[in-house]
Amino acid sequence: MDFNSPKPIKRFLIIATLLSVMSQTSCAVWAQTYTFQPSDQPLQQSVDVAIAVEGKVKMKTTRFGVVEEKVKVSGSQSYEQWLSYQRATQLCRAVRYYHDVQSKVSIGEGQVKPVLRMDRKLIVDQYQLDQHHLYSPQGKLTRDELDLVNTQLSPTLFYQLLPQTPVNTGDSWQLDSSHLSAILALDAVAQNDVKATLKSVENGQAIIFCQGEVAGGVNGVLTEVQLTLRALYDISSRSFPKVSLEMTERRGIGHAKPGLEVTARVVVESAPVKEFITLSDSLIQKCNRPMTDQDTLLSLVPVADAIELELSRDWHVMMDQPELLVMRQVIRGDLVSQCSLSRLKPLGDKQRMTIELLKQQIQKSLGERLAEFTETQQQPLQGKYRHLRVSAVGLVGEVTFQWVYHHVTDITGNQYLFVFTIPNDKVSQFGLQDRQVVKSFVFRAESSGKQPIPASASTDTTKR
Repeated sequence: MDFNSPKPIKRFLIIATLLSVMSQTSCAVWAQTYTFQPSDQPLQQSVDVAIAVEGKVKMKTTRFGVVEEKVKVSGSQSYEQWLSYQRATQLCRAVRYYHDVQSKVSIGEGQVKPVLRMDRKLIVDQYQLDQHHLYSPQGKLTRDELDLVNTQLSPTLFYQLLPQTPVNTGDSWQLDSSHLSAILALDAVAQNDVKATLKSVENGQAIIFCQGEVAGGVNGVLTEVQLTLRALYDISSRSFPKVSLEMTERRGIGHAKPGLEVTARVVVESAPVKEFITLSDSLIQKCNRPMTDQDTLLSLVPVADAIELELSRDWHVMMDQPELLVMRQVIRGDLVSQCSLSRLKPLGDKQRMTIELLKQQIQKSLGERLAEFTETQQQPLQGKYRHLRVSAVGLVGEVTFQWVYHHVTDITGNQYLFVFTIPNDKVSQFGLQDRQVVKSFVFRAESSGKQPIPASASTDTTKR
């Protein structure tokens, strides 16, 4: 063959070009495409969680202004978990039994170790349509218990990391803001640029890498988060053997919570189990039910250990002393109301609080701020406590407020005074929530047989 002839050269170039095209087409045809989906069958797992937080908290004080303290948190959790996903309703529900929960929180020189009570170790965690809730079917959790189990990286959120469409290695997708708010235990996410990328697939396991920034809020306070998240997804079992989160968070000071500047690392590891140690089929069946409003209520036992309240989760304790409890109600960042609960000096045998006496004490306390009394009511509470309710309106500066007083006495003369303070523009939003709080009131001394702790306050505690 004469290679100097132009015809063979042209023919050679055509063949080489065809081979190149065929090679590229072959690569495209054989490129692996993956479709990731939640498991159609419930998963039985053992789960271990490790938590480490370090940085500083910022608190606003009347005397010193904004003060900063170092904060360090270390914690671990171990629980068994039944996890199910309903594709039609997009409900992911986990029934858990916590075998071990350890937490140590150091702020400045102080240290606390919140615990999960033995009769609250059964927890239901569910996520559906951007709503994330945790509660105990065994009874109402305290705020500390809820904060203890409501950590970042809940396994009920892991499926939200998966892409909605088939992907190849190297493909990326945007994470939804509502899902991120639940993953990071935030109230809401207003903006995020977090992208997830399928890094690799080896031995039937996919590595998903997420990175970016998040702007959101907790109790209406601006929160900025920078995060790196790595998730290992097992294709055959449709589960996540390991998910880790590293993040930095800057949070402003809120009405009920301190500000934060912290770094955190959370690692969640899970493994399949054939049989549970504690969770039985009957127990899972009882817990696998729709959540009720009662499930979401929190239990509060003030430091005096003499009474108990049931509260919605938007109430936050600001001060807890033997004779005075102060709470704030914060809804989506708005300060809706404040409640002070004073423990009064027990009444003598021949003493009794009346509507008129209570109004006199209120008038003396409010002074020129009082404009008028708007409502008075006297009726038994829970069929056994003497209960007086008085409402008043007035001015503090140029702002109109409503005050609602509830005076409660038991048969032995132990007495408490609730004072709800509501700005006039929040009255309609507040509604009758004072009645709900007071209705839950229980004297623990009655049921336990304990003697109430003597109170040093006088009966005229409306001055507080």
